[in-house]
Amino acid sequence: MVIRIHPVSTGRVRIKKAQITRKPGGPLRVMGDRDWSDWLPIYAWLIEHPEGLILVDTGETCGTNGAGHFLRWHPYYRHSAAFAIREDEEIGPALARLGVRAQDVRTVLLTHLHTDHAGGLCHLPNSTVWVSGPEWRLARGWGGALRGYVTHRWPKDLAPRFYDFSGPPLGPFTHTFAVTKARDVLVVPTPGHTPGHVAVIVRLNDISYFLAGDASYTDGALRARAPDGVTFFPRMAVRTLDRIAAYARTEPTIYLPTHDLRSAARLRETEILAMDVVAP
Repeated sequence: MVIRIHPVSTGRVRIKKAQITRKPGGPLRVMGDRDWSDWLPIYAWLIEHPEGLILVDTGETCGTNGAGHFLRWHPYYRHSAAFAIREDEEIGPALARLGVRAQDVRTVLLTHLHTDHAGGLCHLPNSTVWVSGPEWRLARGWGGALRGYVTHRWPKDLAPRFYDFSGPPLGPFTHTFAVTKARDVLVVPTPGHTPGHVAVIVRLNDISYFLAGDASYTDGALRARAPDGVTFFPRMAVRTLDRIAAYARTEPTIYLPTHDLRSAARLRETEILAMDVVAP
């Protein structure tokens, strides 16, 4: 069996433009911004691997269309995000269109726990779910709700495993977690969007497929070293972008953020990140 990576579209989201690229004022600017983005994809990524099916992130559900899905009092969901997700776009039906049963997915790797990445966990009760320990702790309790985590929509019995970043360095990433025995699917810390954010690297045919989550919303933001507008840790985010750029200078890399309009095409066309236009 050869390794294959599939983009799995799980609906669309609109956010404020000040969220995609940080403006003065950061999160407060996002809340007050009047300019909306285009409708953006919400991608999960299915990795067909000889060691079993691996899913990176899970998208959201059509529950976002109804009242009560989000906490009413939270200003971000009231004013700064809009979702368009059909029932047949949820991760279960979306996988079925690829000929994959959700119950056959062995492993779920979460880049972080924001609702458009973890909302589809309800479709994957048989999978082993992995997340970073700092992300799990940050998302829990009343503090997690204030930060925008939609924990009341998670499966009640969710008990994830935590990435053990004790593996050897990979370029500028000083710690790694090997998902597969072959060490061709690796998780690396990419803090910034959230302090516990991670990315997944699939190494295939001398190319690194960098499943970036929300390390940046676009490859342009990576090149510009521009953190997003909702992070409370912009310097941390820029350090992560610099590490990703440094990695791409030494390894042919296809950069695949969750919400980039060109991510699926970039994967299909084997479009290598142009190192000469990445900011130093």
